[in-house]
Amino acid sequence: MPSSRLHRFGLASRLVALAAIAALLVSTVGGWILRQSVQGTLLRHFEQRLEERTERLLAGFSILPGSSQIHWLGRSNDEFGRIFSGWYWQLEGSGELQASRSLWDSRLDTASNRPVPGNPELRQGVDPQGLAVMGIVRVIEVDGQAAHLHVYGPAAEIASELDRLDRILLLTQLGLIVSLLLTSILQVRLGLLPLRRLRDRLAAVRTGSAASVGNDYGPELAPLAQELDLVLARNARIVDRARGHAADLSHALKKPLSLLAADGELQRNALLRQQVGAMTQLIDRHLARAGSGAGSVRQVAVGDCIDSLIGLMQRLHRERGLSWQLDVNRDLHWRGEQTDFEEMLGNLLDNAGKWARSRVSVRARRQHDEVVVEIGDDGPGLSAEQIRETGVRGRRFDEDVEGSGLGLAITGDIAETYAGELSLGRSPLGGLLACLRLPG
Repeated sequence: MPSSRLHRFGLASRLVALAAIAALLVSTVGGWILRQSVQGTLLRHFEQRLEERTERLLAGFSILPGSSQIHWLGRSNDEFGRIFSGWYWQLEGSGELQASRSLWDSRLDTASNRPVPGNPELRQGVDPQGLAVMGIVRVIEVDGQAAHLHVYGPAAEIASELDRLDRILLLTQLGLIVSLLLTSILQVRLGLLPLRRLRDRLAAVRTGSAASVGNDYGPELAPLAQELDLVLARNARIVDRARGHAADLSHALKKPLSLLAADGELQRNALLRQQVGAMTQLIDRHLARAGSGAGSVRQVAVGDCIDSLIGLMQRLHRERGLSWQLDVNRDLHWRGEQTDFEEMLGNLLDNAGKWARSRVSVRARRQHDEVVVEIGDDGPGLSAEQIRETGVRGRRFDEDVEGSGLGLAITGDIAETYAGELSLGRSPLGGLLACLRLPG
């Protein structure tokens, strides 16, 4: 089976499947060997019974005076005397064919009989009633006269024993497979328990509930857990260093840019002021992107955060007299850095407050595994072409598109660091609808 198909199944499934195959193979081979052994024993025992009867029959054969043919002179009050009893004898090669009383006036077709598999000394055939029989052929000699004596018995006894053995083997095989499977499942569950604990601890690190993986996973997984902690610590140092470098670069560039902007004002150089403004926006955007997703991850109360930001927006846009309509699930929480969440929502709310004519609607809910925040206004909105320029629904903000607004670009960048997205569309109020989706 190709490795790509094997990867569709989990490690536990593969281990249990291998154990099931091994159990089936062992039980099948073991059962077949046991059956062959028991069958051989039954056939040898039946052959001994036929030999005993042959020895007993030899005492009843003799040659009458003046005759050269062997005759049966023994008694016929045993199993060979009961008609169609299943036990028969037949003497061939000494004149007229002679047979046991149990054959009545029938004869055995000894020429067509075949050796029994597993015991070539035995011959298998059918009696006059069509029932299976097995027998032996022995060369006897009486007073110098030789003949072939065929002694047969019913094969139903062996067949019955083998059928009973097959049922026992089948039940034993099923019991062995079930017990081995249950044992294998238990072993797999116990054996993979440290892996599940390691997975849960990694999830706790991702969600901010734990700072490290730890090392209490046994001697096999402890080195792996230690390496994971080292990788996490190294990545945290790299992120902190990168954030520090970005902040240092921002502060180092802002002073020269401020001087250039002041010089542009003095010289009334519009082009210089425009370029300085563009560079300042780029610095702010990339500084925000470098810092997003790198803080402490925790549970952020979405409702409380929105209430705080709405209060700030009401003071910021007080003179416009806007109506802020809220539809927020108060039990809604999001896992992430609170400053990132406030940055994203603050940009979207500020953008709506700038362009709204009279109303801004805010709706927050959980949809499947995502936190969805929709902010709409009754302003002029954006045309389809403008929306395509700022980012088609489902497309992330990878470049700063002129005219899209720095706040939207920064919001899209921060959402991207959390594997989320920002999409724009037409609000039911008539203006712009900004939909922020973040993994919960």
